[in-house]
Amino acid sequence: MRKFLFLCLFMGISCLAMGQTTERRQIVLVGNDDDSTFFYTEHLEYAKIDSTTTTTPKQKYLNIKRKSGASVRIYFSDIKRIVFRKIKENIVLPDVAPKIGDYYYSDGTWSDGGLISIDPEGTNPVWKNEKPAPTAGKTVIGIVAVTDPSRIAQADKDAGYTHGYVVCSKFAHDPNNKNIHTQEVFPTTKFSWDDNFECNIKVKKTGKSWYSDLDGRKHCNNVVAFYGDAVVVQSPTVYYTNIMPHPETSSEWFIPATGQMWDVLANLCGNSAAQRMKGWRTVETDATINCSAYIYDDPMTRFNSTLEKVADKDKELLETDSESHNYCPMWTSTRYNDESMCIFNVGTKHTSGNLKGKSLIECMAEWYNGDCYARPILAF
Repeated sequence: MRKFLFLCLFMGISCLAMGQTTERRQIVLVGNDDDSTFFYTEHLEYAKIDSTTTTTPKQKYLNIKRKSGASVRIYFSDIKRIVFRKIKENIVLPDVAPKIGDYYYSDGTWSDGGLISIDPEGTNPVWKNEKPAPTAGKTVIGIVAVTDPSRIAQADKDAGYTHGYVVCSKFAHDPNNKNIHTQEVFPTTKFSWDDNFECNIKVKKTGKSWYSDLDGRKHCNNVVAFYGDAVVVQSPTVYYTNIMPHPETSSEWFIPATGQMWDVLANLCGNSAAQRMKGWRTVETDATINCSAYIYDDPMTRFNSTLEKVADKDKELLETDSESHNYCPMWTSTRYNDESMCIFNVGTKHTSGNLKGKSLIECMAEWYNGDCYARPILAF
């Protein structure tokens, strides 16, 4: 059963720019645990009640179809009540341009995350000695990770998203991917169950082609359009990312393409990782073979430090995926070949053995139905 909690990863309070006060209508869904999420009525194509055809007894659910993106199925057994309400909003976006490392909030605003300077390749970052705290009363949903105009996809610029990209402060989760014995939901997801997965996403193999792919939003929209209502089954990583609420002024959340994840990691994982990745940009051979390094630094800890002062309920840190691995494998939305997706492995320091003091950073690939972490981004 799809748990209501995972349909409500963030209270994505939408906003209108320029400080204009506007009255809007919401459908608010309150879960059995009193957690809630909402949808703006003007964003919906329809909201209708339906029931399953393959379960006994049948289960009723609310099927909500947004005008853009995947439809959302919410089971009545997970809902305590449905509330319709009118609200007035008056959100003013900051005058100061966003920087790498800034906090990004559920209302579409941002504030200083402590970065003083950084080179275009993500090298030589300088941070304040004392990291600023997020703005009181606001909910952090991500960290600004890319602001270089040359590294924003043209399609995203054309859609009005010219500031850059934000990496989510949490993972996307598939509530159906769980331990069959304990029913505990795994932190990882399956990218696709379709052995013939393609969805008009081109294969990228070389380091150079990985770095050049900035079309993650396009890739994920292609997946949603290709599978329709079956996307929840055929590509759960894309589905559970796509339905996450987002600010009015941003794009939907999506799984980054290789070039977008490349920039996120180079900018947030520290100088040593960025220096190594800089040298991979022009590699014209297989990235999974020739874009890998052990460095005397801790890129996982560096990334997690950007969330140091974020409330625990609003963040999930990168973590190792098993006792045998010292790294976190993360999906991209770029295909590696006919059987697998491109991923990045982000390591933490080994504490013993021949690799003591070193951490892994590398380009790799994983089967469509493999287990990796889904760390979404959005354009804003």
